[in-house]
Amino acid sequence: MPKIIKDVEKTIRNCALELFVELSYTNVDMKMISKKSGVAVGTLYNYYENKKQLYVSILKESWQNTFNKLDSISDITISSEEKLRKFISTLYEDIEERNGLGKALINTSVAELKDDKEINDLKNSLILRVENFLSHLDKVETLSKYSKIDTRLAESLLVSTLVMLEFHPNDKGDNINFLVNFIGLSIK
Repeated sequence: MPKIIKDVEKTIRNCALELFVELSYTNVDMKMISKKSGVAVGTLYNYYENKKQLYVSILKESWQNTFNKLDSISDITISSEEKLRKFISTLYEDIEERNGLGKALINTSVAELKDDKEINDLKNSLILRVENFLSHLDKVETLSKYSKIDTRLAESLLVSTLVMLEFHPNDKGDNINFLVNFIGLSIK
């Protein structure tokens, strides 16, 4: 008699997420996901065409949650400096929580993922959100000299966040303060 697993798809996703975070996309295969989840390999393929589809699905869900949080910050009635701090803190904490999973949007060194349309769409959506947020901050001396926030500033914030997490993993408060200052926010 086959064993019954409640919430098979959720079990698959959770186990795959753990493996991707622990071992990276490249070092995980469907057999490992099958073993960890207790779901037969053939059954995995009933839910996901391949490892890449499963990975992209997990990545999209994870980042959509972050996007929702970031989008809600713009509507809060607080000072620009507080908004920037909250935005950077949220971005930092969500990337930190992913434990490296977020790197796929910034560092697409895995050939199989580099030209993936869905990953590129996610990356572009993230950069656009950061650009839009920064361009809508008011009373920002440093940023007001630009008519449009350069994509490089948004990319720099994202890459710097990853660098801070990698090189200074135990300095969360200092890292966030550095990133806020890095953006150069100074209220008039």
